[in-house]
Amino acid sequence: MSHRQRGMSLVEMLIALAVASVLIGIGVPAFNGFVDQQRLTTRTNDLIGAIAYARSEAVKLGGVVSVVAAAPDSDNEWGGGFCVAVGAPANCTGTVLRQFDGSEAVTLDAVDALNDVSTLSFNARGLLVGGGAGSIQVCSADTDVTDGRAIVVSMIGRTNAESLTCGG
Repeated sequence: MSHRQRGMSLVEMLIALAVASVLIGIGVPAFNGFVDQQRLTTRTNDLIGAIAYARSEAVKLGGVVSVVAAAPDSDNEWGGGFCVAVGAPANCTGTVLRQFDGSEAVTLDAVDALNDVSTLSFNARGLLVGGGAGSIQVCSADTDVTDGRAIVVSMIGRTNAESLTCGG
């Protein structure tokens, strides 16, 4: 009478766990980097989309529409969230068309002519009102992540995203 073996032996199970541990150890850092890049891309697309939406709504409504930082900070003007609101000056408690929440994992720091600017207003022709060309640097709050994005805003309000190396 022969006895059939069912299941795994203890040695086989330990080898399988060791192989799985090595694979997880290799995969987790790569996955974390992927998640960081997706956060940056999402925040960049949110702000670019908000600016494009504000421009189109200003033309559609025939009046001023603004993108407003909800909780501006000198080194993270747009990181606390922002909204698209009717009017100028506008705020995120008035006639809000769209609201975008902030994220502690990503900073959005305005530089150049946009430094310390917390409102981008567009007139009925879709042009930036009273602003200069500048950019908003989108970087991870984790200083080990150096890849970032720069949202360049032109004098007329058009946006362009570029790669950026964030300082540690």
